[in-house]
This record gives sequence, C-alpha cells and structure tokens, in this order.
Amino acid sequence: MSDDKLAFQLDVLEYDWLILGTGYEETLYSAHLSKVSKQQNLVLDFGNTYSSNIRTMNFKEFHKLDSELPTEEQFPYLHKRPVFRILELDQKQEQINNYFATKINSGQEFKHFNIDMQPKLLFSNSPAVSIMQQADLDQYMDFKAVESQFFFDQTTKTFKLTPTSKSDIFKCQFLSLSEKKQFFQLLHTLVKIFHKVINYQVDQNSTQEFDQNTTQLDEDTYQKYLEFKDKQAILFLNEITSKSLNKDKVYSILFYSICFITQSFHNQNNLITTQEFITKFGKCIKSMGIHSKSPFLYTNYGTGDIPQGFCRISAVHGSVFITQSQIRIHKIEKEDNQYLISSNLHENKIKIKQGIIMNKQIYDSYVNLNQPNNEQNTQQQQNYVLMRLILITAKDQNVLCEEVRSLILDQLDEYQSTLHQLDPSIYVIPCKQFSSNPIYIFRTDSNSNSAYKDYELFYVWTLLDKHEGKELKETLKQIVVDIDLKYNENESKSINYICYEKVLLQEMTKKEYKFQPDPQENIFVTTEDNDDLDLDAQTKAFMGNVKTVNKNFEEQYYMVEKVAKQQQQIEQEIDNQQYILNQLMNIKQKE
Repeated sequence: MSDDKLAFQLDVLEYDWLILGTGYEETLYSAHLSKVSKQQNLVLDFGNTYSSNIRTMNFKEFHKLDSELPTEEQFPYLHKRPVFRILELDQKQEQINNYFATKINSGQEFKHFNIDMQPKLLFSNSPAVSIMQQADLDQYMDFKAVESQFFFDQTTKTFKLTPTSKSDIFKCQFLSLSEKKQFFQLLHTLVKIFHKVINYQVDQNSTQEFDQNTTQLDEDTYQKYLEFKDKQAILFLNEITSKSLNKDKVYSILFYSICFITQSFHNQNNLITTQEFITKFGKCIKSMGIHSKSPFLYTNYGTGDIPQGFCRISAVHGSVFITQSQIRIHKIEKEDNQYLISSNLHENKIKIKQGIIMNKQIYDSYVNLNQPNNEQNTQQQQNYVLMRLILITAKDQNVLCEEVRSLILDQLDEYQSTLHQLDPSIYVIPCKQFSSNPIYIFRTDSNSNSAYKDYELFYVWTLLDKHEGKELKETLKQIVVDIDLKYNENESKSINYICYEKVLLQEMTKKEYKFQPDPQENIFVTTEDNDDLDLDAQTKAFMGNVKTVNKNFEEQYYMVEKVAKQQQQIEQEIDNQQYILNQLMNIKQKE
C-alpha cells in the first residue's frame, strides 16, 4: 500500500458501481443508476472539485490552475492524463495578470467570478435540455437566454446580427437582394428536409417563423438528399443552390453562425455528412424563438453547475462522492464477475458488484497499468488543438489598479462609455478572415453571475492550424479590445481593457470510440472531450449506451422512474378533471 494516507477511511466497502470522474457524462450515469436503477454508486474524482474537465472556478482557483493541471508524468496508480496545457504569456501581460490577481484576491471579489474551463451553451430544444428537464434540474440551477448573435462581415469589418428570420434577412445590409432571396429559399428548403427526415412536430410555443413552414418538400430535392446524405454536406448544398449564389458568404453564415460547425467547410478533412449537417441545422432552427431569437441558453454561475446538479440528484439517491487529489487506486482485480479495488480509501479491498465507468483520461492510465506493453492501445494520436482564450476585461479605468493603468497607459480614454452589455451574446468570425477555422467569441458578465459587477468575461475559441499560435492569439485579443469601438456598430463606442488573460490549449483526438473497449469486462469509458459548443454529443452517447449498464432500462426513462412518471400523468389528469368540474360548478351557480 502507499504512504499517501487520507484523513478519512470509507465505512462502506461494497457498492454496485464505481464511477471515476465527475464530468458531465459520468454524472449522467451516476444519476441514472442511483435514481432510476436503484444502484449504490461510489463516485471518485482525482481532483479537489466536481465537474472534472468542464468545471467552473472562482477567480482564485482559476489563477492557480497552472499548478493543478495533470502532467505527462506516469504513476503506479490510476491518474488523469493531461488534456490542457497553458500557453506562456509575455512579460507585460504576466505583470498585468499578477497585479489584477493581487487586487481581486485581496478581498471578496474573487468569489463573484465563475470561470469555465470549457464554456458550453445549450440549444433550447435539444437532448441535453430534455435530460435536464426530466431530472428536474431547475430545482438546483437556472439559465439565461443568449440574447444576441452576431456575424462578422468582411466588407464593412463589423459584426452584424445573424439573419435567422425573414425580416432579419431582408434587413440585412451585407447581403445583396439576390443573395437575400436565395438564402431565404435555401433556409426554407433545409427546414422542409429536416421536417421530412425526422417527421418533426412543430412546437406551438415557438415564435420562429421557419417552424411554421408547412409546404411539402418536392420529391426531386428529397431524392438528392437521400443520394448525398452520407457524403460531404458541401456537395449536397452545391446541388440544390444556384451557381450564381455567393456561396462563400452564404455558406459561412449557414455553417458557422446557424449550424455552429467548428471546422472550415473548405477543409477537405471536414467530413461532416449531409445527414449530420441537417441534424445540426434543425437543432438550431427548432431552438430559435423559444427563449429569445438566439437558440442558446447559458447556465447561471457557469457550465460546471450542470454536472454538479446531476451529482446532487445522485447523492440524494444514495451515491457516495469523494473529490480528492490524494486518492490512490493501485489495482483493479476481477474475481467471480466482481471487481476488487486496492486503494488508500481503506486497508481492505472495496468490492464492486456490477462494473466500473471511468473518464477517458483515467482509462488511459488503467490500460497502462494493466497492459504496459500494449503501446497501440495507449498511444494518443493528436489530430488537432483547440485554443481557448479567456479574458477578463473592464471598461472603466477607475476600477483598474494603478500598476495596471501604468502598463496600458496608451489605451486609456477617460471619456469613453463605461456601460457594458447586460445579456450574454455570441460573435462568429468565419474562417479565412483571421484564421483557417471559424472563431467563436462568447461574452458574459455579472448578469449571468460570471464576473464581478465592474468586469466582463470573454471566451474566445478556435481550432488551430499547425502554423497558428501566438500571433493569432494577439489578433483575437485586439478584436476583443475593439469589439465595441470598431466592430459592433450598434454598441456604445468604447474599448475593453484586458485585465487578465489565460490561454488553454486543448488537445483533441479523433480516435475511434468504444463505450465497452473489452466485451469480456464490465469496464465502460465515457466519450472524449470535443470542440462542440454544446453538450449534445455526450448526451446522445449516454442515451445510446445507458441500456448497456442498465439491462432493465425502458426507453425514454433516463432520469425518472416509469412508475413515478405514470403517477405524475395520473395526478395531472385528476387535476384537469377537477378543474373542469370546478368550472362546471361555477357555471351552474351563475345560472
């Protein structure tokens, strides 16, 4: 056993499931297995907080993140392999960071920042939101609509509102009259394809006018869709659009600002199929007009609150949670279809009766410990890198400490407007403007409890090409500085002073994913992190794989028991009948 002794010991040594990690997908399984399947889970995280790679931190935690990230070092126990690395800053920005950190951490202001490692937005009508609704997650958290959605116009070098309705399209100043008509027709055609493919039922609560389109899709277009559904989406779009259309401009709006695809459609390696494209398009269209014109919601207090909400549900139904960086699991043995865990949680072995679900980061170390010579299984092939630039800004120079003001003296303007946005917004810059892939900027402030009242928080992310790096980062910083002065012509004319900067580089792989790598073992692995703006890929993985870990799973009952749901329906029917009876009694009394 190890000398890494914990200050506590487990008092229960037998569980149905061991779950390693408290990221989004792991907590979905934990909540389902405890609440619906009535299993007892032991949930461990090899960090000191919940939510693993999508955790949300206060400023003090975020500032010291550099020293807490996993390293490449190998250990004789289960551990996380590194996913993030932090880009080194220049000396001036390092000084600004340290001065700002000293000011914020000296009082209580640091507690009012909620900074995401991976900010994720939610489509208003999506699998992720459906799961949360079924779990009654609104009892633990709330959300805010992303009110504004902007698209960068290369001609005017300004951000314009993304045209998503008929009125938006015909008000749009960066599309010609011909482009407007063709773009509108293309949107209607894609909506009809989406309705036809999934037999979509119109949401009566939606104000999105494309949802009200009831005309039938012509057979020729549908046959073209069937022909191209497994081929690149760009080939299908070329088939159904006019040759005279400015495809670079219209496709950019469609791919990046409506479908939110993070890779360039010019890239030959971007193999998004027509079927995948239509699914993404439909998800966005059916989410518009529900809470705002934008399809998105954002979690108040940060994305990390989502897995924490599922953790609470799981804990209420009997799961045991331990988040501790000093946890050591030295050995996992299989005996009589059960697993025996040797660890520093207790001097005796922990018995796991059903199986183990673990984060992909941890699974790699499990393979190393159990198959040290199997290089093919453990070697990670890095395919691309996602850069996340996280900036804290201020408009009022008076909130900056004297040391920071002296370092940015050339930027200061005492007459500028100090007002900033009250609602979250998202900005999209298509590829070939500043980088080889589209750039997304998410802006939020104290109105969604993301930053202290005098500051704003900007998340900027894009996939890096091999030759891109620090120069692109400086370009993106300048865009944020000038986003109200030069770019967003509808905002007050003012610049954003950068008070703090951190750059996370996240390595992504496209390795084939298997939920159960070895069919002979009850060891299951959650999906790798991805570059999507939302959580639907992980949600769909959970919805598709849950029946593997719960043999008695009944379709659609992900976060609620069938009996409980039927009882709710009965109670609702009784309430409806009582309401009708009361109405009839009122009518009779009036007579």
